[in-house]
Amino acid sequence: MRKEILNLIEELQSKNQYYIITPFSKTYGKYFDELEEYLLKFYLDDYSNKICRIIMKVICYYDAEIYLTEFPIEKEGLNFVGLEYQNLRTQSLEKLHEIISYVIKRDVSSVEIVFPKEKSLISVSGHFQVVVYGDKSEFLKLVKDLSNAEGLFFKKYT
Repeated sequence: MRKEILNLIEELQSKNQYYIITPFSKTYGKYFDELEEYLLKFYLDDYSNKICRIIMKVICYYDAEIYLTEFPIEKEGLNFVGLEYQNLRTQSLEKLHEIISYVIKRDVSSVEIVFPKEKSLISVSGHFQVVVYGDKSEFLKLVKDLSNAEGLFFKKYT
């Protein structure tokens, strides 16, 4: 990973303002934990596909660099070892979908999708942890619109 990209990721993640893409309209409530467990069991595949569709569209609209962070040993025939910290944007959309989906469903590693010209970042971790950093209104509007079209909530945190 290039030093300037690493610096940009660190700079964006250090800001107090960010957005999440979530299936939850609220992240609290008397039965929230029960709902989250239910959705993890019965909805995670759908959520993963929705996130992948959003990302595939965004990386085709804006120049991006995509990095898989440290990946543990090979599992279930999926060998992502050796792809860590390399720009994966040259991979096919199908391969990118496979990697991102694996990270979401297995709660392993993370995928950092950096948009250098927009000074923005989509960070994908396990389960329902998709965070968007940046303040370019056109970029954020696109991600919000795509999220809403997939039936997800795009929520600002400060």
